[in-house]
Amino acid sequence: MLKTAKLILVISFSCLLSACGFELPSQEDLSKAVPKLNVEGDYHSSFYKYVVQKLRMAGVEVNSQNSDYYQNDSEVPTLMIPTSHVETKVVAVDSMAQSLEENMLISVAATLSIKGHKPILIKNSLTRSILNKSGFALASQTEKDTVIDETYQELASQMVLRISYLGRQSDPTSKIPQPADLLVNEDSDFAPQSSIYEGMTIIEALQAQDHLESAQGTQVTLDELNNQQEILGNSTTPKLPPIKPVLRHEAPASLDTRI
Repeated sequence: MLKTAKLILVISFSCLLSACGFELPSQEDLSKAVPKLNVEGDYHSSFYKYVVQKLRMAGVEVNSQNSDYYQNDSEVPTLMIPTSHVETKVVAVDSMAQSLEENMLISVAATLSIKGHKPILIKNSLTRSILNKSGFALASQTEKDTVIDETYQELASQMVLRISYLGRQSDPTSKIPQPADLLVNEDSDFAPQSSIYEGMTIIEALQAQDHLESAQGTQVTLDELNNQQEILGNSTTPKLPPIKPVLRHEAPASLDTRI
């Protein structure tokens, strides 16, 4: 009976805990938001391979540059991964002027290009500390390589997570602020204007925004820019105005240069 009562009590507390808390924002799977992705760049590096591996594990069809049959698909986003950087700084030395502790700053970056939108820069860095064991050069180098490899895996996971933000739903409660909102009281029937991007994922909202800007933009033909005839009239040869050029610091004619 005591065990049964404890079990009921634990289940009750679990239900209470599961009922409170916060809700995660509505988000599509990465494989649905970005079903296919071109990946280019330094495909020999470990960081590049980890990013490709984690993207494929998330269900994304990766068109990687390291494959023999690679061909860039212009209709899908492209992720450009340049060479990562590892910077080492000595932070502690002993009495024999030998380094004891070093900090490694491991930086990665990538550029996500979406058709119809300006490139999005994604970058991150982590600082790791290592010990330089005097007399154990091989062990120190092995530890350094291991730390760098583990950091690349963590940075790759973070980059894939940031790419997955493209599948996040826009906030449906976000309204476009209007000046009239300042005059509205609780009894008013006035409703703020809804966002035109409501219910879209971020990648859909970016594409819709650029499409709207392109539709509202003006176009000028090359003939309209070539307004030479309006300036020069019927003359086809450009001529300078009939003004004699004068140097700003020209010596006066009365100056005697004889020595």
